[in-house]
Amino acid sequence: MIMKALRVTNLKRQAGASKLGLTMILVVTVVFVTCALRIGPLYTDHNSVSSYTKDLIELGGIAKLNTRELRLRVGDNLRINNVQYFDVTSIRLAKENDKPVATIAYERQVELLLNLDVFAKFNTVLL
Repeated sequence: MIMKALRVTNLKRQAGASKLGLTMILVVTVVFVTCALRIGPLYTDHNSVSSYTKDLIELGGIAKLNTRELRLRVGDNLRINNVQYFDVTSIRLAKENDKPVATIAYERQVELLLNLDVFAKFNTVLL
């Protein structure tokens, strides 16, 4: 009987979040979502280019290609997958010990908020 009385009074004394607390949660959530929507596409585009190039290497299709042909194939794949703002000249192909090595190195700058920019630098070596 005493336990039930304590539980009821504790529930009545509890208060919800304040307006200031809810506002702060909303502001932090909006900033996080904005950052994710601006920075996320940089990484998805890079992952698309890297994964396609890696697939070419693993399937052996890159062994007979030169750098120009590799760029054309990657560029065609990027158009199909609607990847924009990627310069295929940042892809380089070399041979080490008769094995192809592709290097994808480039930099991108994206406006985040007002005069705050994000500068992303990618340097991926695919063996």
